[in-house]
Amino acid sequence: MATPREQLAEILKQVRLDAGFESHAALAKRLNVSRPVVSKAENAGHPVPSDAILAAWAGVTGIGLDVLMGLAERARSGTPDWFMPYRQAEAQATILRCWSPFVVPGIGQTRGYMRALFQDEGHYLDQVDELIAARLERQQVIGRTPVTLVIGQAVLSRPVGTPVVMAEQCAHLVTIAEHSGVALHVLPDSTSMGSYGAFDIATADGTVTVCLETVEDITSTAPDLVRKVTLAFERILGAALPRSDSLTLVRTAEGSWKARTESWQVQA
Repeated sequence: MATPREQLAEILKQVRLDAGFESHAALAKRLNVSRPVVSKAENAGHPVPSDAILAAWAGVTGIGLDVLMGLAERARSGTPDWFMPYRQAEAQATILRCWSPFVVPGIGQTRGYMRALFQDEGHYLDQVDELIAARLERQQVIGRTPVTLVIGQAVLSRPVGTPVVMAEQCAHLVTIAEHSGVALHVLPDSTSMGSYGAFDIATADGTVTVCLETVEDITSTAPDLVRKVTLAFERILGAALPRSDSLTLVRTAEGSWKARTESWQVQA
């Protein structure tokens, strides 16, 4: 499925052609802007055009401005369409539960950790900033809703970005773990539980929404799937370390990454 930015780029191109502007230069002249402004607007790899450009584009081509603005708003949000159902469930949740075997869950990530992950996934630099902003907005749930986070022990040793990034991330996890509304548990490497990958569970007003994380997240409220995912979480939580022992592991990892930071900075 095309992203909102890709949809916006395609619509801008199509309405330009439908309006008789066969080249970027022709429309640019009519809009009284440079040709790159038009070409970049039709390129999903570039930032969303300004509201002024979109308004001018709509006025010249006849496309409804509300259509363009709606797509632009979704594109700027940094939240892909396929994640929106869970994003909405998460925002309204009264209980959140997250299991992540390989990376820190999104609602517990630092800016540096997010940036390293997004760049590794191949996102354009301008898109990374939008994605980070959207993920930071999700973190407002911390302190508002009871949250249980269970991470694999490997999360603490798996390098994401530099040792500096990892040290900061571990320190942030300590801060989160000390919050009264958050229960952070670490699943030790010695157990084979949790081999089915990451997932999140959002509960609100009797409705349970699960999000299974693969290449693109799959969101569902189907009773059978909810039951299976909820049972899986309870088993993982039962095999995880108590909160105090988990916090000790995180602090140890933070110290280890800080030690590695010193040698990394010397080499850099």
